[in-house]
Amino acid sequence: MTVKVGFENLPAPIIKHLNNVMNMRPVYPHVYHVTELTMCLRKAYYRRVYGGGQRGVKGLWNMYRGSVLDSAWSPLFDFNQRTFVVTKRGVTITGTCDFVYDDGSGSILYDLKMPASTYYRKREGAGQGYRRQCAAYLALAHANGELVDVHRARVLMVAEEVVVEEVGEWTDMLDSWLWPRAFLLDAALSSKDPSILQSPEEGWECREEFCSASTDFRIKCAYQGRDLELPVRVSMEEFEEAASSEREVDR
Repeated sequence: MTVKVGFENLPAPIIKHLNNVMNMRPVYPHVYHVTELTMCLRKAYYRRVYGGGQRGVKGLWNMYRGSVLDSAWSPLFDFNQRTFVVTKRGVTITGTCDFVYDDGSGSILYDLKMPASTYYRKREGAGQGYRRQCAAYLALAHANGELVDVHRARVLMVAEEVVVEEVGEWTDMLDSWLWPRAFLLDAALSSKDPSILQSPEEGWECREEFCSASTDFRIKCAYQGRDLELPVRVSMEEFEEAASSEREVDR
């Protein structure tokens, strides 16, 4: 009996389909999605400058799985997939709410997440990034004059387990936190100067000396997201060749 394990064993037409449908979200100058503003601003900057890179098959599958379930589940609720847009001083912030549901205790805004695992979420909760995204959708809705009677939000995470976390309303989030970050990111991109952004925000692996000094590290940040390695001093050509090889292995 022959048993093969790994996402590279998916038939080629399925892999092609994943690549075709899971395109990166288009980006526009001066328009920022909530997910950009709630992550590390330097990461958001580098992703816009260097591009997000091509994901491996497993990464594409994780995104696809979430997208398919979201498209099937969100329409079960009357208020779903509503996009909110706010503009100020030539800068726009946008975000899309998954759905709103009244479970008998009042209407609640839900942000649906399909992480690869909920192992740590069961002990530590959704995490700061997820909580901020959820609160931001509620803040944008209120700024648009929508969901004004909704003051509760939840992150709903579904993987090998279902984990739900209540998120408190951040009443002045837009003015005190989102707009300052949006203006700062916009200024950095306009001036092509990431040094005006605050220090790396993602974690221990994003130390200042790497983020601000190493071009290789910036590109790895744009390509790989959180799963960063310490920077390797290689040429751009060597890095692109290595990245291409890794993508072929993933396939």
